[in-house]
Amino acid sequence: MKDFDEDEQGNLAKLGEDLKAGMFKPFPVRRVTLHEQKPDGRVKRRPLGIPSIRDRIVQEALRMVLEPIFEADFCEHSYGFRPNRHTMDAVGYLGLRLRPNTGNYFWIIAGDIASYFDTINHRKLLRLLRRRIQDEKGLDLVWKFLRAGVMEKKLFRDTFRGTPQGGIVSPLLANIYLHELDRYMERHLRITNYERRKRRSKGEANFLYVRYADDFVVLCNGTKAQAEAMRQELSEFLGTTLKLNLSMEKTRVTHVNDGFKFLGFWIQRMTGTSGRCVPKILIPDEAKKKFLHKMELALNPSTHQESVAAKILALNRILNGWGHYYRYTANARRVFGRLDSQVFWLMGHWLGRKYKTTMPEVMRRFWKDKTYRTNKIRLRSLCGIPSKRYLARRIPNPYTTRTPQAIDREDIFSIDAMWSGREVRGGRMDWRDLVLERDGAICAECGLEYPEWELELDHKTPRARFRRAKGADFLENFQLLCTPHHRNKTKKEQQVLSRVR
Repeated sequence: MKDFDEDEQGNLAKLGEDLKAGMFKPFPVRRVTLHEQKPDGRVKRRPLGIPSIRDRIVQEALRMVLEPIFEADFCEHSYGFRPNRHTMDAVGYLGLRLRPNTGNYFWIIAGDIASYFDTINHRKLLRLLRRRIQDEKGLDLVWKFLRAGVMEKKLFRDTFRGTPQGGIVSPLLANIYLHELDRYMERHLRITNYERRKRRSKGEANFLYVRYADDFVVLCNGTKAQAEAMRQELSEFLGTTLKLNLSMEKTRVTHVNDGFKFLGFWIQRMTGTSGRCVPKILIPDEAKKKFLHKMELALNPSTHQESVAAKILALNRILNGWGHYYRYTANARRVFGRLDSQVFWLMGHWLGRKYKTTMPEVMRRFWKDKTYRTNKIRLRSLCGIPSKRYLARRIPNPYTTRTPQAIDREDIFSIDAMWSGREVRGGRMDWRDLVLERDGAICAECGLEYPEWELELDHKTPRARFRRAKGADFLENFQLLCTPHHRNKTKKEQQVLSRVR
């Protein structure tokens, strides 16, 4: 990123020349493995591909060309990674279709495709692209990205199947591939109400279908045997036509009254306040356990050297993301209140251990306005996130409607969301706040006033000159320097240390 920015215009011009000449060759994708510890102690490993900055620029240009072409064909009830469509649109549509007097859909097929992103057949994908794309240069560019390979722990590995999770164009290619499944299911969907009634009078089942990326749900208003027959039909279609494996163990046929899980939500038909059976979208117990487990990891005793400000910032990111995802559920207020109480005690005990003090002293020092806070940052609460009912909506296609449509995209991945709250050097944010309070936003070297974010925390006497037992971290040894002066001072200190060694 830094190397590219040093000569941004020159690098962009060179990139354009390589593309026009057909000489562009993508770098292997740098693969990292995310480790997610489950509440039961298991560790789930998820590979993530990180393309280089030049490859990301080309992938974004490729997406801008391909998306308007294929968006015109995509199924109305495919919601994943598409403009102006979000997770709750898929869940809200299911809630709408499971209401009483909307077709009596009782049996649910919740599909699970095994390792979908890692098993996409490249040659099949190119054949699907050729249906709408005739430009050989564009198709060759897609092929190069698919076969670029991956670098993992300095080892190169060829990629003969799949698309890298993390690539900008990968979600669109994944949707193009599974559009064949949408087309296959549309023969059950594009029939009139008269035809549906006629099928039911003959004892045949009707189906509804919703897909979000590689997760899909099929609703059946027939018998359980008819639903199981559809599951077998889907398995055969995916295996023979798309070379994918439908996990029969995880793709279960369940009754709507027993409930099913979709995109992290629990959907179940139960008796409502009016005495009628209505579908409810709930926060599953597994999600609550996972949330608390994540908070316990963030507030582990091994993190006591971290700043309070850094810890609150990290917790706020977890609380904000989790709360906004589940704010539309029927049990949000009740669950949010219980979880806030547990977070209160976890954070209180973390502060007590960090400062080796009692809970009353923690409350006196950090509790204000019904939350923990420092002078500059406060811990937010889940109950502070407004909960409301999500209304299913008809979504116009931004590329085919006559009236201009603003394009909104759901956040797929955020580097900030991965931050654990751990600082490179524990306690830096707290020391920085104390020095700002003492000296103001002024560089100690040049005496000029700067915005707070342009000043860097610096040790007056370098850390290397202190014995480990004493340490260099005390208020009198800290100052704030502007970036140029801080870099110069650090460079001189390194030169002195190198001569001494």
